Amino acid sequence: ALLHRANLRMLQEKPNEARVDLERCLELRPNHLLALLRLATVLMATNDLERAKRCLDKAETIDPLSSEDHSYRGEMHFAKGEFAEARAEFDRAIEYDPGNPTPYVNAALSVMNTPGENSGTPDIPAAIKLLEKAIDVDPQFHAAFVHLGQLKLSMATDLTTARDVVSLYDRGL
Repeated sequence: ALLHRANLRMLQEKPNEARVDLERCLELRPNHLLALLRLATVLMATNDLERAKRCLDKAETIDPLSSEDHSYRGEMHFAKGEFAEARAEFDRAIEYDPGNPTPYVNAALSVMNTPGENSGTPDIPAAIKLLEKAIDVDPQFHAAFVHLGQLKLSMATDLTTARDVVSLYDRGL
């Protein structure tokens, strides 16, 4: 009940109240993996990255193969501008749960924020491949369609390419 109420509080944009519920939940069940991950999310949202990291460290001891733990770790690195580290965590999340589309999208965003080795520009084909994989994994995952469409539209050099993006959005709809 505390976990679900904390989720409601997060939706209501009341992070401090959500944090209190999650901390109480963890007092009662210290190894509640989902409560630890949600608390890490709240702490990241309130910029308490050190406490968020401690929650993620504890979550990893409970379930070292948790895709969610590595996704949250990736998000924390991403928030700090550590894109290579974020990508490594998203890759682990993909490895542990290849059926989850979210880490593919997050990995693509990491790629788009990482300068390429030779040209300094991001590896756009790699990002496109990750976004397309997210759609393959879950053909209804709207975030993948949005980011893939934006990426392809930014690269459009002619009307045909732009029409392809509209077709992609239509498919997403």
